[in-house]
Amino acid sequence: MKTVLVSVTDKTGLDNFLTRLERFDTLRLIGTTSTAKYLEEKGFKCTKVEELTGFPEILSGRVKTLHPKVFAGILARPITEDRSCLAEMEISEIDLVVVNLYAFEEALKKNLAEQPMVEQIDVGGVALLRAAAKNFERVAVINEPSQYDSVIAAMDANKGEIPLDFRRKLAYQAFARTASYDQSISSYLGKLVHDAHTADSAEKSEAAVPEFADKLTINLKRQETLRYGENPHQAAAWYQLESPIAVPGLSAELQAFPPFEQLQGKEMSSNNITDTYALVKILRELSAPAVVVIKHNNPCGVAQAKTLADAYELAYECDPMSAFGGVYGFTGKVDAALAERITRNFVEIVLAPEYDEAALEIFKKKKNVRVLKSTVDTKLAKQRDYKLKHLSDYGFLLEVDQDVPVEASTFTCVTEKKPDPALQKDIAFTWSVVKHLTSNAIFVAKDGLSLGFGIGQTSRIASTGIALRQAGEKSKGAVMASEAFLPATDNIEAAAEAGIAVIIQPGGSIKDADVIAACNKAGIAMVFTGQRCFKH
Repeated sequence: MKTVLVSVTDKTGLDNFLTRLERFDTLRLIGTTSTAKYLEEKGFKCTKVEELTGFPEILSGRVKTLHPKVFAGILARPITEDRSCLAEMEISEIDLVVVNLYAFEEALKKNLAEQPMVEQIDVGGVALLRAAAKNFERVAVINEPSQYDSVIAAMDANKGEIPLDFRRKLAYQAFARTASYDQSISSYLGKLVHDAHTADSAEKSEAAVPEFADKLTINLKRQETLRYGENPHQAAAWYQLESPIAVPGLSAELQAFPPFEQLQGKEMSSNNITDTYALVKILRELSAPAVVVIKHNNPCGVAQAKTLADAYELAYECDPMSAFGGVYGFTGKVDAALAERITRNFVEIVLAPEYDEAALEIFKKKKNVRVLKSTVDTKLAKQRDYKLKHLSDYGFLLEVDQDVPVEASTFTCVTEKKPDPALQKDIAFTWSVVKHLTSNAIFVAKDGLSLGFGIGQTSRIASTGIALRQAGEKSKGAVMASEAFLPATDNIEAAAEAGIAVIIQPGGSIKDADVIAACNKAGIAMVFTGQRCFKH
């Protein structure tokens, strides 16, 4: 006879599992009140936990299974000393523990008040899982219905027994579940602290200053295993956060995941995901209609126009060679006519918030093209978010993200010449884009259209030269943006020779005065943002 303790919130497939389990041995079932009632209704004989312990459930069910007769039965080792103790205390061994926890994560989605949420914190269930997992040498533990089939399969293959290596695997899964569960609770309480911190700062009319915890627990769930990583010889998988990292003063909201729905095309690769992320970061900054083309995690074409179709043509024509095999993002609905134009070229990915049915039919003719429907808000959050970077042996870096809107009203013109009012939109446009380019970065644009990108050079003047050469004659009367301060007048001299009308940069160099003087001499207007935007 096998003794099975059952206490489940999710009763999916439970009766079927126990019926299959009875093929191998006679079962003695022990259940908490609601589970025992369910099993009896399904025709099983089940002993209630309180009948086993002689102690009733108390505190409105807060204490049900926390009793020596339960935990000794689970934790007893298969040794003479422990079995003698059980016999003396008249305690039976428990062989299998089937427990799943209060649905705390589901309750999170309902935005319940604090007290109802606290009541969804499971104590006894977590203790049962941990006890059974600790004693995997003798006891098997199941923490979710999805494990039922694999347990039966293991027993089928091992003459009705659950082998040690499989019990060890079940123990690992149980501890992973309790760790994930505790992290969700910790994040919830962290969000309450975060909200109180933000509210307190608001009352004092202060900006909420992030409070970085001494310890952080990060709970990740695998979304999918990828074809390969950055290169074919690298294995890779894509993970999502199961609960937000709680940092008071930063955003504590968890975005919907995955951030897109794939409507067709080949599987996403590691590079596809990072390129799509780079795409969305820029799209969030732009006013519709706008199109962004990404290649190797940097834009090669960005355009805003009166129509999405016009924006597409302009973005593509900025650098057709680089756009070949690129990742394309749209701020609006892609219709059939636009889909027809897109598929004339080699495209890896198309991402948009919406598609016409006719457009999707056109894309089907190019079966390898990955067509993605964005499922996240493309607008920038007002609350500052964070970014987490793993540096292998050097640990992790957690920092405030720079992706918050910068109001043009905060920009300061530092030169004698003021920008032409007609260029105000381009000034904001260039700054919105340049901060997403790999440093050192220079971006040249005019009339909402990218003209030149200088990206990832180790000297700023090299990036300036690349951007201006790409822009060519079109740079006359254009706006040039730098994501960090211009350290010398050589950049100004190059911009003046190319006919640049306005330069926008953070300022802050010890040579600002020289740079401003060079702009005054060249008749170039210069705007300081006061915010550096290095990106590495």
